[in-house]
Amino acid sequence: MIGRDGGFIGSLVRWLRPSVVVGALSLLTLVGLYWFMALRPGTNPALVPAPPQIITTFIEELRSGDLWTNTRASLQRVVIGYLIGAGLALMLGALAGWFRWWGYILNPIIDALRPIPALAYIPLVIVWIGIGEPSRIIIIVLAVFKPCVVNARAGMQEVAQIYVDAARTLGASKWRVFTTVAIPSAIPYFIAGMRTGVSTGFLALVAAELIAAPSGLGFMIQNAGQYFRTDVTIVGIIVIGLLGALLDQMANRVGKSLTRWSEVRREQ
Repeated sequence: MIGRDGGFIGSLVRWLRPSVVVGALSLLTLVGLYWFMALRPGTNPALVPAPPQIITTFIEELRSGDLWTNTRASLQRVVIGYLIGAGLALMLGALAGWFRWWGYILNPIIDALRPIPALAYIPLVIVWIGIGEPSRIIIIVLAVFKPCVVNARAGMQEVAQIYVDAARTLGASKWRVFTTVAIPSAIPYFIAGMRTGVSTGFLALVAAELIAAPSGLGFMIQNAGQYFRTDVTIVGIIVIGLLGALLDQMANRVGKSLTRWSEVRREQ
């Protein structure tokens, strides 16, 4: 008999954590309820397609190449927008939360923009920049920027003063305290902002691709809705969800690596 720590069975037991099992059961229950609703007498299959029809449509979209083309276009937009938005936000949020004069300059701007949803900027972006690719990326940048900058600023403001005092006692300069004490301590806040930014980025992606986009999952969903292709719409929604989950896990893994790095930096 193979124990918990040995071989395939051990790996399987470690993978089948309660969270994984319960999560899988929740998804299966949701699919089952939807399937039951789709099979009810009187339900229009064109409006509420059954799971087998959705799977068939998914395969057809893959074979035609349309799904690959639209997924690649959306992924490119959201990755570019996310990297720009998150990178800029983490940098400015860290400066605003730690350095007094940077806070004087940036905090009023951050607080003024904080309650405004990114989608509210769409008309201005269209008027000022047009309906091309840059406008769609800018909308995603704005959506990702807000949660990242707010969390980064909060993380820097919550750094324990005891660590700062200890570093200064040892002769560390302001910049060294900033890089070796403040930033590592604020990493959990950075991660929270980055993961929230994934969700807001995909929300903005769909809205951005409704602006006369020639391709993308948002374009595919809108086009399918015009022709009452509910099955294609659901396929697009599922793919967006899968991409969002994938990027969220990537952000989580990056966050864990940064957390380990921050622990090492604090120990130095």
